[in-house]
Amino acid sequence: MMQRRGPSASSGKWREKGGPGNRLRLRGMKVIENRALKDEEKMELQEIQLKEAKHIAEEADRKYEEVARKLVIIEGDLERTEERAELAESRCREMEEQVRLMDQNLKCLSAAEEQYSQKEDKYEEEIKILTDKLKEAETRAEFAERSVAKLEKTIDDLEDKLKCTKEEHLCTQRMLDQTLLDLNEM
Repeated sequence: MMQRRGPSASSGKWREKGGPGNRLRLRGMKVIENRALKDEEKMELQEIQLKEAKHIAEEADRKYEEVARKLVIIEGDLERTEERAELAESRCREMEEQVRLMDQNLKCLSAAEEQYSQKEDKYEEEIKILTDKLKEAETRAEFAERSVAKLEKTIDDLEDKLKCTKEEHLCTQRMLDQTLLDLNEM
């Protein structure tokens, strides 16, 4: 910074010499000195502002570089995220296709279940009818077994009677033969 030269030192010399021309010059000098001081203050302020602007520019450059670096990182992250999103969308499409196929299978299975349910009901009814017929046949078989047992007993009794009757007949025949022989001999 330049040292200020006060107007009072120079103006005092001019005053001593006096005169109106000197006053005008003195005034002109004061105006020039004031302008010079103002210009000097302006320059000092502009130098300060320039330093601040340089500092702000350096800070902005540093921030720009940091943001640029972050941008590169974020762009890499974005690229990886987009790849993952594409992969996820692909998997999603695959899953949707699987869900669609499973839905179709489920519909087919539901239709088959209905058919099998109807068949099951039909078979259960047939089983019931056959079970009733089996019980009826078992009852008839038991009755037939009892009848057979009775008939076998009757046959046995009749065979015994027949045997007895044959024996009696033989006895009677022998007696008749004997009687005929006796009669013939007589």
